Amino acid sequence: MKKLVKNILPETIKSIIRASKTYQYIYNKNHANKLASSGKKLDICANEIGFYMLYTGQEKYVLRNKVCLEVGSGWLLTHTLVFYLLGARRIYATDIEPLLQCQYISKAVSQSVNWSILDSLSNFEDRHLIKSRLDNLLSVKRFSIQTLRNFGIEYISPVDLSQKLPIEENLDFIFSKSVLEHVPVADIIPMLENLERELSEEGFMFHLIHLTDHRDLENNPFNFLVYSPEDYSRELQTRWGNRIRRSQWQEIFSNLKTLDFKFVFEWSRQDKALPTEINPCIQYTDEEDLRTSHIGVYLKRTPQTVTSVGGNKQ
Repeated sequence: MKKLVKNILPETIKSIIRASKTYQYIYNKNHANKLASSGKKLDICANEIGFYMLYTGQEKYVLRNKVCLEVGSGWLLTHTLVFYLLGARRIYATDIEPLLQCQYISKAVSQSVNWSILDSLSNFEDRHLIKSRLDNLLSVKRFSIQTLRNFGIEYISPVDLSQKLPIEENLDFIFSKSVLEHVPVADIIPMLENLERELSEEGFMFHLIHLTDHRDLENNPFNFLVYSPEDYSRELQTRWGNRIRRSQWQEIFSNLKTLDFKFVFEWSRQDKALPTEINPCIQYTDEEDLRTSHIGVYLKRTPQTVTSVGGNKQ
């Protein structure tokens, strides 16, 4: 019945329903509760961060006493908690909408496998310190904004990072996972330029970008490529994905004047057919460009700009 109603209702009606406070309240609670025992468990997020750090060639103590920012921290802040485990001094968890559901964070922590967390992160911090910090998290029965602050985590939402960065210090590490594809096309470059401006001299970024159609990731990963600009609103860019392809991301990152970048991994979807017609508004180079489903992007200061950019704030 739920799927039938979802398929029958026009997008305009569904947008009105989704915008209601009642819907958002119920959805955010239910979704956070589900994530706390699945994809946003602390051990899974620790595995991911360990994987990304290895891929970008980071060394031990990479985040100790550092200042971090997560773009799009979501409902549970479990990636942010990983930065705490790695010894970050301060972590800014940001989101364009206030999605945080503190009451489910302890579930995401307590249902994790502790040894998996330790094994994933011990290349980048002393194991006994990770365990001590993990014990601190496990001792919290119910998280709150103040509890997060006690761990050096500042939650900032709502905030539009394409307009401003709400911080007064340079950032050593900027992270996002499956977030940049939800940023409307018009906002991507302003956001990245703001992040670039606040990155410290020795700082770096990592962004995992998911390039397929979030309306139906499993069965129709390329369906959003058929829509004209007139039929694909800013709201749909935010919900289903902005449709920027790998080659466009390469151009965008290449134009960040003070940063070097590389794709440390790329994955593609070969299991589903492309639409028979791709809308002319979609910019791409070839079929593989359309099929690319994930890119891992590593950015750091260009060597010649290190002495002149960043490092001025305290």
